[in-house]
Amino acid sequence: MKLSCAHWCKIKEFIVNLKCPQCFSAKVKLCEEEKENNATCESCGCEFKFNPEMVPPLQ
Repeated sequence: MKLSCAHWCKIKEFIVNLKCPQCFSAKVKLCEEEKENNATCESCGCEFKFNPEMVPPLQ
């Protein structure tokens, strides 16, 4: 699946604004391998699922 430039921009914006759901720290590290809890907060150490939902553009 090839993503449009607009989709890539949304994904990059979402990742830049990613914050921990427990302590709201921006020190989040994404795991390089696919697993359920694929993000770890460097501040509090919690692991959580990061799943950016892509909404298709209105046409």
